[in-house]
Amino acid sequence: MELYSSKYNYHGVINSKHSLINNTLTGAVDIIENNIWNLIEAQKFNLIEKDPLSNLIERGYLYGDPKEEKKLFYTLYNSFMKKATSRPIRFVFCPSYYCNLKCIYCFEKNFSYYNSHQFMSDAVFTKSVDAMEKLAEEYSGRVYAIELFGGEPLLKRTKRTVEKILEAAKSRKTSVTIVTNGVNIEKLIDILSQHKNNIEYLQITIDGPPDIHNKRRKYKSGRGTFDKISNGIDLLIKNNLKTKIRINVDYSNIEYIPSLYEYMHHKKWITNKNIKSQLSLIGDHSSLEYNNVIVPGEILLKKLIKIYDLHPELEEAFGYHIFKPLRHLLDIIGGAPNISPKFINCETNLLELHILCPDGLIYACPESIGYPEYAIGKFYPNLEYFEYKVKLWKERTIFNIPKCRECKFSPICGGGCSYSSFLIHKGDMVPVCERYQEVLDTFLKLRGEKILKKFIDGLSKDIPVE
Repeated sequence: MELYSSKYNYHGVINSKHSLINNTLTGAVDIIENNIWNLIEAQKFNLIEKDPLSNLIERGYLYGDPKEEKKLFYTLYNSFMKKATSRPIRFVFCPSYYCNLKCIYCFEKNFSYYNSHQFMSDAVFTKSVDAMEKLAEEYSGRVYAIELFGGEPLLKRTKRTVEKILEAAKSRKTSVTIVTNGVNIEKLIDILSQHKNNIEYLQITIDGPPDIHNKRRKYKSGRGTFDKISNGIDLLIKNNLKTKIRINVDYSNIEYIPSLYEYMHHKKWITNKNIKSQLSLIGDHSSLEYNNVIVPGEILLKKLIKIYDLHPELEEAFGYHIFKPLRHLLDIIGGAPNISPKFINCETNLLELHILCPDGLIYACPESIGYPEYAIGKFYPNLEYFEYKVKLWKERTIFNIPKCRECKFSPICGGGCSYSSFLIHKGDMVPVCERYQEVLDTFLKLRGEKILKKFIDGLSKDIPVE
């Protein structure tokens, strides 16, 4: 029987005896002996015993006919897109393009639109709510979710607009999330606490202990913001408002995570039920070049694992979700149900986000706001889609990117960041690859034995690996 290896097989060595294999299309993850995989790569299938061979066929690593895999691909893709495109859109309001901070890595720092469109006027705000109503009715019949973004949404000048947005959410029984730098919590705590039942959480960024954070996230004057933000989080806790602490990391501050965690533990944020925290990678979507701060993912992963080895509690607290190439694999190993390929890079390809901005334009990606050439439509003075721009975002799929068609990671990568590709490749169908191979190989080299142990323990108990 002639068999063909799946084009979506990933193979990573754990040790001299075992390897991990993952089929990114079927979601299968298995531990296999190296000698069996070597035979598969050599196409010597007749030397493999029947049981392991049949298991590999059943789990999608091998096919009797390449057309079978192509058919499965289209079936899974069509099923995914049918479900994905039926999801309701989410509305993001930007009350202001202005920000009161000058963070060193801000992707909006060269934004030239500030002068003429800093704040959302009353007329523009009214039209934004009208647009939300019309679009929600068209897509799902209700306003599913609202987010506040900027610039900085929580300013003294935007307080009235923020309050009106919160009132609009309350009247529609819609949850609200707020992305804020957190320095003005005290000035807006009155309206925030009044609407806490509708506020899902506020996301606030802290980049390290005070001396590190204050070098990175500071006022335009150069003054640090750590104490102001810390006090703001305490005030949110006091008022029973849920908070998500985001820790932006790159090579220059990652080693200070233990110090920040110690501070958070001292403040009792770690054990507070209303506080969650997560690491987030700083990326540069305007360039493919790395510098001394933004480094390849596998290098940062090595550094993080060294920190975790010294501070195991941090691995338990933060894990590896920070690394996009690891998410699919870790979800499967963790026993998450209904794991399937996602086929797209993010929600922008589905136009799931409609970002309503002070310039009266609608954007699909938070990083593209304020750049009219990437807007998908307008809501002021009248609601209108820019069909060419809509097509630009929606048609950027792995089917239309030639290099993705033969890539083993394309079902879970989706061709990389669309906005990054627009900036770098000027709209050509070229992927922005995110070093899946390198990150996965590094992870298995440094954490493969733990995965192997979990796998063996699961088999010995005759239960799925969790």
